[in-house]
Amino acid sequence: MDLCRLGTPADPGFRIDIEGRARFLHEGFTVEVQMRRATPEDVREYYGHEYDPDEVVMEGTVTLCGVDVATVGALANERDADSMREALARILAEVVDGVRRTIARLSVGVQEASRKHRAKQV
Repeated sequence: MDLCRLGTPADPGFRIDIEGRARFLHEGFTVEVQMRRATPEDVREYYGHEYDPDEVVMEGTVTLCGVDVATVGALANERDADSMREALARILAEVVDGVRRTIARLSVGVQEASRKHRAKQV
C-alpha cells in the first residue's frame, strides 16, 4: 500500500496506522476506516473529475457479528485537512445511517417471517 507515508503537512485531526486504517466510535457503532491512494480509475469511474495524485479513497465500514452491514466511500485530498475531515464526517454519518436502514429492513423481515411461522402453527 502506498499510503504509509502521507507526504502532507496537513493535520486532519485524526491518526491512521501504518496500513492506512483508523477506528472511530460514532453514535454507538464502531466504524473501521480504510484509506488508500486513489487511482486514476477510481477518480474517473466514481467521482468524475480530473485525477489528482494527492487524493485518497476513504472507506468506512461497520461490521456487526462478523458481517459487513454498511460501507461508504469518499474521496479526499491528503494535503487538505478540511477535505479529510469533511470526508470522514460524511463517511461516519452515512455509514451509520446505512446500518440503521439495514437493521430496520432486517427487523421488518424477521417480524414478517415470525408472523408467517405463527400463522402456519395455528
